[in-house]
Amino acid sequence: SPSLQSISNFCRNLEARSQYCAASGREFRMVIFPERCVILPREANIPGLRSLYESSYALAVSSRSSAELVIYPLQALLADHAVTKTDTHYSAIGNLAITKEIGAAMFPDLAQVGSSKIAHCIVEQDTFSGDLGRKLSPSPTETTWLLATPPFPFTVGSNGVQGGNDGICMLIRSPQSLSTKKLLIFGDSFFRAMLPMLAVFYRSIVFCRTRFFHYELIEAVNPDHVLCGIAERYLSQCLADAKRPHFLSYPYLTGRPTSPDPAFSALWSEEIDQRKLLSGTQQPRPKSVRSSHD
Repeated sequence: SPSLQSISNFCRNLEARSQYCAASGREFRMVIFPERCVILPREANIPGLRSLYESSYALAVSSRSSAELVIYPLQALLADHAVTKTDTHYSAIGNLAITKEIGAAMFPDLAQVGSSKIAHCIVEQDTFSGDLGRKLSPSPTETTWLLATPPFPFTVGSNGVQGGNDGICMLIRSPQSLSTKKLLIFGDSFFRAMLPMLAVFYRSIVFCRTRFFHYELIEAVNPDHVLCGIAERYLSQCLADAKRPHFLSYPYLTGRPTSPDPAFSALWSEEIDQRKLLSGTQQPRPKSVRSSHD
């Protein structure tokens, strides 16, 4: 059970993030990725098992009138084939269900056509073994649904953080996207798996693997939309955003080397205003967002 301090931290983070984005003209949503044992309660067979978000956080969020900012797509993931047997993450059908909810919130006029383009690229595969399956020998396989090809071609570059997760940064350019808007994501591997689908809607995406909200990157990236996301299990202990390091310091704090690929180096100067990275980790005053996007 999460502490009262953890619940308070989550709510205060949510309020501060949303208020900052609203003041600077940016759309913001927080996505909680439900755990498999909540999606498949009969298979989990744990008496009294409840969603951590719904049992411990939802009421506190609603009392602060922030519920509309949180996407908790449990009902959408109850559909057949939304989760896999051998992977921590969802199938392409599950990822599409979440993409539809994000699209409805951010692109109500484009959500249907974008979701249709994604759906046409999803195929059934009968020899899949995910990150859980690969831990066993021999690795079990299953039949599941995967995104065979990206709906639109895109360029992706990574900063190449090695041997860990926090601090991973990926830059995406999608020249045929349905809008020209720019997205900044603070999230984990669940969002990372959705990047090819989100590239249908966004001309450029900056993905940062972190559980915090980094104001210095908001300033440097200057996005139109901001999405934060965490796996539900991280709600067991939610830290205040004031505890965050500067995002670019993650590899040094963890002692992990980086090896940026050529695409990352090329996109970095185009997507990041390096002068704004010097603003530090203090919350800056909101600035008006650029108006060149449709």
